[in-house]
Amino acid sequence: MLFQNVREKSGLAYTARSSYNKMKNNIFIRCGIEIENYEKAVKIIKEQLENIKKGKFTEDDLENAKMYIISGIKSIEAEQDTEIVFYIGQEISKIKNTVEKYIKDIEAVSKEDIIEIANNIQINTIYFLTGQEKELNPIDEDD
Repeated sequence: MLFQNVREKSGLAYTARSSYNKMKNNIFIRCGIEIENYEKAVKIIKEQLENIKKGKFTEDDLENAKMYIISGIKSIEAEQDTEIVFYIGQEISKIKNTVEKYIKDIEAVSKEDIIEIANNIQINTIYFLTGQEKELNPIDEDD
């Protein structure tokens, strides 16, 4: 939905995606935008979250999201580094899932599950990286 609405429909970003950090229980939304599109992009992103909270997405949206996630999961075993990170994460979190179980868990997610989770999401931080160098002020020894 981010890609469709922020990038495709509105043309505000060259990329738009989200990711979940299981260890920190955080969702990160990343959009590559021009600074002049910042306010519009943030508005559309917030609208997408509200639409999800209200269940305003189709079963096709859900199935497409599952296919995207499952595609990423299937690639875990294709690269040694990714596989190592996956299994170390399993050890750290004390959750013993195989790649196959992970895929089955994603396939089992329902629209109601998504709505319930979305209603527990709160935006914590919004920032914009400008790519411009900042001059650092030295610490005043009197402070």
